[in-house]
Amino acid sequence: MKEYLKEMLNSFFISVTFINLAMLVLGLLLQPDRQFGYEIFIYPLIYGLIGIIPGLIVRTDKELSIPQFVIRKVFQLTLIVVLMVAFIFGGSPVNERTIAAAIGVSVSVIIIYVLVNVIGWFMDLKTAKNLMNDLKVYQSQIGETVEKELMSKVPHGH
Repeated sequence: MKEYLKEMLNSFFISVTFINLAMLVLGLLLQPDRQFGYEIFIYPLIYGLIGIIPGLIVRTDKELSIPQFVIRKVFQLTLIVVLMVAFIFGGSPVNERTIAAAIGVSVSVIIIYVLVNVIGWFMDLKTAKNLMNDLKVYQSQIGETVEKELMSKVPHGH
């Protein structure tokens, strides 16, 4: 559970970073003249939180097959897109501008989701390599200890 929470926190902070970048790019493209106050800084945190909710809900402790894993990831991504679009555009009139913005947000969410998962995969890969190296060192230390112990039991002089 502790490891899963750490993973969720990593996803949250990586997401918030990319959300800030996406907000900058979308803002410059769709509404370059618009100015905001300091309250705008809360939105990446809210969006990051919304982004990890499906990961907290759609969670399992059992090992998944590759198809099950892919289905779970697609479901999580779909849920995130729906939650984000509903949160951002819920109650807004449906017009060309809103649809364009919703498409931009959806594409940004997909890109961010993929980036967060790729970065998480690389972080897991690094952790696995470190564990393997530590295991090799441990095994060689045990091997040396066993070898010394066996050598000490062999009678000398024969």
